[in-house]
Amino acid sequence: MSFVFFLLLFFSSFSFLAETNEELTVSTNQNWNFKPSSETISSEEIKFLNATHNKELFNTSAGSWISRGSGQESLISLRSPVLTGSGACGSFLILEDGLPIRPAGFCNVNNLFEVSTNLASKVEILKGPSSARFGGNALHGAINFQSLKIDAVNYLKTEINDDESFKASFQYQEATNWSLGVTLDRNKGFRDSSGFDQQKLAFKSKNNTKNWQATTLFNLTNINQETAGYISSYKSSLRLTNANPEAYRDAKSLRLNTLLTQIKDNFEFQIRPYLRYSKMDFVQHYLPGKPIEKNQQTSSGLNFLMNIKSFPDHKLSFGVNLEIANIQLEEFQPNVLTTGSTFNQAVRPQGLHYDFEVNTNLLAMFLSHEFITEDDFKLFSNFRAERLNYSYDNHMLDGRTRADGSECGFGGCYYSRPEDTDISFSDNSLRFGFSKKVKSNEFFLQFSKGFRPPQINELFRLQKAQTLADLNSEKIGSVEFGLLSTGDNFLNKFVLFSSKKNNYIYKDNESSTIADGKSSHQGIEISGSVDVSPMLMIKYAWSFAEHLYDYSLSSIGVSKGNYIDTAPRIYGSIFINIFPIDKLTIQIEEEYMGKYFTDTSNQYSYPGHYLTNIRGLYSITSNLDFNFSLINVFNKRYAERADYSQFSNPNERYFPGLPIQWRFGFSYSF
Repeated sequence: MSFVFFLLLFFSSFSFLAETNEELTVSTNQNWNFKPSSETISSEEIKFLNATHNKELFNTSAGSWISRGSGQESLISLRSPVLTGSGACGSFLILEDGLPIRPAGFCNVNNLFEVSTNLASKVEILKGPSSARFGGNALHGAINFQSLKIDAVNYLKTEINDDESFKASFQYQEATNWSLGVTLDRNKGFRDSSGFDQQKLAFKSKNNTKNWQATTLFNLTNINQETAGYISSYKSSLRLTNANPEAYRDAKSLRLNTLLTQIKDNFEFQIRPYLRYSKMDFVQHYLPGKPIEKNQQTSSGLNFLMNIKSFPDHKLSFGVNLEIANIQLEEFQPNVLTTGSTFNQAVRPQGLHYDFEVNTNLLAMFLSHEFITEDDFKLFSNFRAERLNYSYDNHMLDGRTRADGSECGFGGCYYSRPEDTDISFSDNSLRFGFSKKVKSNEFFLQFSKGFRPPQINELFRLQKAQTLADLNSEKIGSVEFGLLSTGDNFLNKFVLFSSKKNNYIYKDNESSTIADGKSSHQGIEISGSVDVSPMLMIKYAWSFAEHLYDYSLSSIGVSKGNYIDTAPRIYGSIFINIFPIDKLTIQIEEEYMGKYFTDTSNQYSYPGHYLTNIRGLYSITSNLDFNFSLINVFNKRYAERADYSQFSNPNERYFPGLPIQWRFGFSYSF
């Protein structure tokens, strides 16, 4: 696989120096263009919002909530609760130009800091099961970051805030076939010892050689972050403190891929070899003993797509995905635990807890079909079959002893290491439905099935007496009905969805990872915009949903019909855009987060909050803009995320929200 990748990449690199022929016009349509269940954040919105954190950008999408953690940390919700734990990130697939940024089975719960958000040309949000096209990890949805445009305007943008933080973004091109983008971010953080430095670089080139078009993307990210953990109150002065000043997160990623495209007769071929690397070190400050985790992955693969254009009124696509990865993980506790209970001191020893390596290989095939009649009636379907194999190699002693083989008290160490093994998961998914245009309305109905294989951390990072995680892939089935209405001065979306998830993976009261949970998810999403007058435009994005446990397990507080924790029933934003004069845009955002429960038994809750944000853009000249914003205008004391844990002290804990903050900067285009 690696040989194939480098061979194709070597071939495509000649196009950088070759004479460029007449441009080849190709389609990269992925047969996933249904409008009601997807939303797009445009490059204009990305540049206007100039988000410091992805949470600020995703407020524009109904049913999407990016929960802000410390610094650039985040948790994702797409028509779902905010999921936590070792496999939480496996429910959401993060893509760049349609390619996953991580190998299958090894996601990062904070992996949004590995994409270059403010350099993106647009962001596509696919809500609901998307596995039929994109595979595992698209259980609840997918987020696709379209990389920087090659033909965009050159610009330099800077911004500072009242914390003396600074960020800048820069995009430059001299020729018409390449572009370079860079973002720099130095943030001091509003809490003690919570700043970060972040750098991102993207280079993209596009060339034609004979009958092939080659588009190459190189992406590099780095973050060095001081991390602040949970606090016991988001209302008092504690919200500005950090009980974990020693915590940090250092992470870097590199991605390189080349998309080779050719149109021949009635066929369009797309071949994409790719290479990815990431490495991360961080302190697990939320665990007794505060062990340090180090992990890294190197992965490569090849995607093949063939679009068949031979049949009138039909679109048919066939694809194959091949991927291999090498993943390494180590957990080390540098100091003897001297605080907390006698039990914790005994079972969480100093030294190595885990040291293992996993080699994975993936083979997937998919088929997509669309049929469009003359009266705008569209039938569509997707099918995917996928096999993922894990080959696990434990570099330590098997079992739950210390690294030197000595026994821990209280029946054994907390950390359990399974013996070497190979495990495979075979899954399939499908999607079918129809849409119909009636005047200015488009109706949409679809059924879809999704899946996610167990993640490496769920399978091989065991605890207490568990020696084997006998897990199945999580499965979800969903029905969606949508209506898209457009007019001269308005756009409205209405989506009704209902989903059932099986093989829900969770930890029981013995800390064993098991997979017999069930949940249900149903709701309504309303979004759109209306031009009230030439001086006033209103946008809105709202979600009304119920996310419920569909099984009972009294030992961990779960009862059938309980609300899943961190799953608000109502949340959304209204954006009021005012244009008082030609050169000035003012936006007022009213953000609402509804009440949600913070524990599985629904005994504790967070009351929710309202926030007001103001942003503006003034064009000083045709090339020079002044941007400003005031975040949390009324200085509300709120929680970005609330949580309850019976193992922490105190049990109720919070990530505090930003206090009032002003930002301003300049953007120069050339």
